[in-house]
Amino acid sequence: MTVYYSPARRPEDEEARQRAVEESGLLDAAGDPALAAIVREAAALFDTPIAAISIIDRERQYFPAKIGLDASETPRAASFCAHAMLDCGQPLCIADATADARFAGNPLVLSAPDIRFYLGMPLVAENGQPLGALCVIDRTRHAAPGQGQLDRLAELADAVMGRMQALKSRGEP
Repeated sequence: MTVYYSPARRPEDEEARQRAVEESGLLDAAGDPALAAIVREAAALFDTPIAAISIIDRERQYFPAKIGLDASETPRAASFCAHAMLDCGQPLCIADATADARFAGNPLVLSAPDIRFYLGMPLVAENGQPLGALCVIDRTRHAAPGQGQLDRLAELADAVMGRMQALKSRGEP
């Protein structure tokens, strides 16, 4: 039996979104210690072995900060975060990816990193364009998170965007 998955749809204003990604500076932010600290806090908050800042580029998702992942990018078509960013301001929680038709056949579920639990908070530019998500991932299923955890994840996503504004204003990276 073949198992399928559904890549995220592209926003109608994809070109404007892509410009916002390029202008954000997030594609050049690898190695930033403040972003690394945010990712570590997110993983600790949800007790997950994997956390990342995922930026959705034209055909890939790029990780300027991550823990628990070997890859620095994956194809956009397989990206959970490409789904998460579509509902700006609302987290996407997948308690068991093997039981969700959108993701059950996803290569990131069927092989490494063997995603079961996914929680992503959209990263949104000042102009309202979605850039990606701050996400936590586990290889085991999780119950739905509490409101306090979701509120803190939203604060951490805001901190990612604040850090990028600070780096841009100083002419970094």
